Amino acid sequence: MSLPISHSHILILSLLLLTLAGCAASTAIDTSKPIDPREVMRLVEERNTEVRALRGTGKISVESPEFSGGGSIQVNALKPDSLQLEITAAFGVTVARGMLTGESFQFYNGMNNTVTEGNSTVDNLRRILRFPIAFSTILDVVTGTLGFEAAPRDIPPIGILKDNDYVLAWTSEGQSHEYTVDLGTMAVRYYTRRNERGEILEEIHFRDYRRHAGIALPHIINISRPFDSENLSVVYDRMMVNDFPVRFNFSYPRSARRITL
Repeated sequence: MSLPISHSHILILSLLLLTLAGCAASTAIDTSKPIDPREVMRLVEERNTEVRALRGTGKISVESPEFSGGGSIQVNALKPDSLQLEITAAFGVTVARGMLTGESFQFYNGMNNTVTEGNSTVDNLRRILRFPIAFSTILDVVTGTLGFEAAPRDIPPIGILKDNDYVLAWTSEGQSHEYTVDLGTMAVRYYTRRNERGEILEEIHFRDYRRHAGIALPHIINISRPFDSENLSVVYDRMMVNDFPVRFNFSYPRSARRITL
């Protein structure tokens, strides 16, 4: 049995839909007025703190002069200082398994049955991950919460509004740093570092945003360093955000040979 719909009901429904559409398109920044770059930075950092834990599965690919390969990846992250990674090849064969914190790491290499331990320096992480990257950047990248850690602290940024994006740019010591922020989600979508000739030294790109626990997070992440012929990509197919408690279960065979860096 259907109920008659009056003109007043139609009007109320139309107003509700328009209100919802307006909310969906709104941003946290009023673009009709001059924008304070510091306020954009504050809102980005505020958004990033909403992601406290993440579990995800997908694919990883690494290309560099030293190594080329990929496989399936499982990520278990607890911000600000704990990350567990597991990479498997075809038929579920464990290629690598790692437990990393801001201070130290343990990394099991399934190809040669070794477990490597050491401090989480960039040089050490490059040796085990085959890609030069700081621990804090790894954690920010895999959780889609890149902040402004690489930006110079002693000079203010230049801010430029481009459609629904806001670009924050710094120039210091012969290099420029550009962060492109989506004003709808307050997430950094691009980070680009260039040399004094304008050539790209490093680029981090986040794409395919989907909402998890009310937060828009990227499912495709890419890091490229053209001059060094290095490229790393992660494509998530599943993701759980802020699902507590977070448990880590790092293990390796007793027969594994131990290496200390």
